[in-house]
Amino acid sequence: METITKYILLLFLLGTGTLAAQESKIIKKGLINMQLTLSPSKMLSTNESYFYLHGALEGFVTNTLSFSGESYYSMGAMGTQESTFQYNHNLFFGASKHFVSNNHDLYIGLQPGVSFTKINSNLVPDIESKMGVNPVISEVVGYNFYVNKLFHFFVETRFIEGTHKYTLAKSLNEVRFSAGLAFNINAF
Repeated sequence: METITKYILLLFLLGTGTLAAQESKIIKKGLINMQLTLSPSKMLSTNESYFYLHGALEGFVTNTLSFSGESYYSMGAMGTQESTFQYNHNLFFGASKHFVSNNHDLYIGLQPGVSFTKINSNLVPDIESKMGVNPVISEVVGYNFYVNKLFHFFVETRFIEGTHKYTLAKSLNEVRFSAGLAFNINAF
C-alpha cells in the first residue's frame, strides 16, 4: 500500500509527464468547483459495503494544481448483514495534479484526513463502544469533463488507508467511488 502512495508522489513530481496538454479556456488558475453526490464503497478487510454523502470544494492554484477539502457522511451499510461500524465519517484535505487537454481533466491526488468512527454496539455488547478519531490517508484518481464554464461531469475512485483504534482495532481500508455533476465558478 505504501507503493501506491510512492507512485502518486512520483507522478506529482514529474509534472505533466508525456501528455500533450492543450490550453483549456475553462480549467485554469482561479477555477473553483463544488460537488455533492452519493458514494458507494467496499471495505477491503471485510465483505461489507457502505454508502456516503460526499461533498467537495476544490480550487485551482495553478492551471494544473488544485487543493480540495472533502467530506464523507456515512449513510449506513448496504446489505442485510450486521455492519462493523455504526458510522464512519471522514474529512480530507489535500492536493491534486491535473493532466488537462481542452475540456478533459485526468487527475491524481493525495489527501490526508481524519475519520470519526464508532464500532457497532451489537458487536461488543459487554463494552461501551466509543467514537474514535483516527488519522487516515487517501489516494485519489479521477476524471472530469467540463461541459462549459458552469458545470462538469466527474468520476472518481478513492483508496483510504487507516485503522480504528478505539473499543476494537478495525481496519478502515476502503475503496470508494463517486460520480455525478459538479458546478464551477471562476474566481479570477
